[in-house]
Amino acid sequence: MLASIAVLSLLALFVLSWLRGKGSRESGLPPGPPTLPIIGNIHQLPTKFAYLRFTEWSKQYGGIFSLKLASQTIIVISSPRLIRDFMDKRSGSMGDRPPSRLPDITTNGLSLPLASGPVWKSLRRAVQQLLTREACSRHMPIQQAEATQLMYDLLKQPENFFNHIQRQMISIMLSTVFGFRSPRYADSAASIFFSQFNTNGRLYLNQALIPQSTLYLHWNIIDQREKLGLTRDMVGYLGGVCIEGGSATTAAYLHRFVLCISCYPDVQARAQREIDDLIGSNRVPTSQDIEHLPYIQAIIKEVHRFYTSGPLGLPHATTIDETIDGYFIPKGSTVFMNIYGIYHSEELCERPEVFNPERYLSSEFGTKPNADTTGLRSDLHFGSGRRICPGNHLANSSIIMNIMNLLWGFDFTIADAANRDRHIPIRPEDFTTGIAIGPKPFKCNIRPRSEKHAALICEAYAQARPTLSMFEQELTPSEQKFVEDW
Repeated sequence: MLASIAVLSLLALFVLSWLRGKGSRESGLPPGPPTLPIIGNIHQLPTKFAYLRFTEWSKQYGGIFSLKLASQTIIVISSPRLIRDFMDKRSGSMGDRPPSRLPDITTNGLSLPLASGPVWKSLRRAVQQLLTREACSRHMPIQQAEATQLMYDLLKQPENFFNHIQRQMISIMLSTVFGFRSPRYADSAASIFFSQFNTNGRLYLNQALIPQSTLYLHWNIIDQREKLGLTRDMVGYLGGVCIEGGSATTAAYLHRFVLCISCYPDVQARAQREIDDLIGSNRVPTSQDIEHLPYIQAIIKEVHRFYTSGPLGLPHATTIDETIDGYFIPKGSTVFMNIYGIYHSEELCERPEVFNPERYLSSEFGTKPNADTTGLRSDLHFGSGRRICPGNHLANSSIIMNIMNLLWGFDFTIADAANRDRHIPIRPEDFTTGIAIGPKPFKCNIRPRSEKHAALICEAYAQARPTLSMFEQELTPSEQKFVEDW
């Protein structure tokens, strides 16, 4: 009897000791907030705006810190130098993703952003072929035509600007990937997609929405399917990812742009003076104009910095044990890039909470004089290493065309603003939560800058119609009537 009690006591002590070890920060890990037995730091994680909490912790614990979620190790990097040294230079051991059960079940593990191993390598190779700089240049005509329709949409229904921007972005991706477009938002692929995305915040699109019979850009991939190691299902999900990644994030960027210039009227006025000096009101902007518009280039960079679409990016996972800056990073750790924390670092930026494009006129990265910019990149918001976003060329060209058009053609003011000449604070509560964030819908007054600008927009839309019509072979009868009446 005594022997049994002794054995049970030893077993209880062993279990208690084992449980006490769960949630504890192992020796050698980067520092971080204190943990509790078993749960680690779970109780300290916010349910939304995690990037704000991570940024506060980075000020306390430095450019790299760790969290424990029970036995799982989380590493958060808020240093450009460490991102370069760890996530760019060692991307071979940082190119995995943490396990994601729901996406894996929903997409059979075929979603490019979250896939791993040979499946990810095959999908990545295919999407790189689809979205090279040369391939993206072939899509410029439809991008320009869609940007022109956005101006026309705003001219006719400025109050629906939020949906007009979303329609344009998904229509560009549908045109370049599948060969057909979405001429309106209501009762269309655009409204279906954004309803699904906003409800679930997903990074995978239901394959049932992918029109397998109308593959366009994909014919290249289908012809080389076996060579690329792709199944037909992989090709379908690849199309879905292109639409999802190219639509939601770029639409969110343009929503942020409209919010920022509406809240900072002095920035808007200066940009319009610059574009008027170069272009005037006798023609619409062209893609070649951007290189002569340094302040508008600065605005484009500042919108990315001020509130980036993915403040923490997508998590990476280590495939082997690693060491960085003297800290041990165990295999299987989840690693986040705190992009928001870097862009809002007071060590790098003067008053980072203020929207100020002028910072990019005096510094390549918008940083303070003598700031340590080791490892800093202008495209940090597109990710790092082998997982960097492959659609950055397509996104950048859409952003440039739209920013020039909108500043040239329209005036933007926040509806019901008490004083339209002063800055209006932009708060985290004004933004959505999730992986890809953007402003919540807001009211904005949008007016053409003159009757001459309005006439030129109508003329440009008429000239864009032949290009748009090339992608309207599969419109529904109601969509066709909309095009004729619009």
